Amino acid sequence: MIDIFTLVEAVWLMWPAYGANGLCMLAKGRRPVDGGRMWRGKPVFGKGKTWEGLVLGIIVATLVGTFQMLMFGFLPWNLSPVPLDIVPMSPFLGFVIGLGAMAGDLGGSFVKRRIGIERGKPAPLLDQLDFIISMFIFLSFVITIKWEWVVILLVMTPLIHLAGNGIAYLAKLKSVPY
Repeated sequence: MIDIFTLVEAVWLMWPAYGANGLCMLAKGRRPVDGGRMWRGKPVFGKGKTWEGLVLGIIVATLVGTFQMLMFGFLPWNLSPVPLDIVPMSPFLGFVIGLGAMAGDLGGSFVKRRIGIERGKPAPLLDQLDFIISMFIFLSFVITIKWEWVVILLVMTPLIHLAGNGIAYLAKLKSVPY
């Protein structure tokens, strides 16, 4: 059942992935992951996917997971009228989430290049969901995933992603608001 308590569980789980996906652009990397290689006449990922951004995204997720682990005991979980299924975060889990999120972001870029969408151009839903779907795939190897978390994050993420990109655009961190 999807309720406010399940929403709290899902939101707790999403922070490392959102941090990884949202802050990797701050790396302003210069070394493309694909090394400038082409596949079938198109870039594999494109210049925007750099090793620096990939590594920063994974580091951010690991740090967020570590912070969540340290804060876990200080949060008022016991005030919930129902038992919460809060995933006990750790640096390892943050790393797995970050690796999954960054792999999904790369996969999304790969798909965009294959269908002819240029770097920086929008691909509705693909841009917003690639990192979350991949995060859940990676997580499924180390924890049990509730289907409710998947539904909540698949619905929430496009809205949060668009709002975050709008803020990054207004802060002049992105050249487009999507």
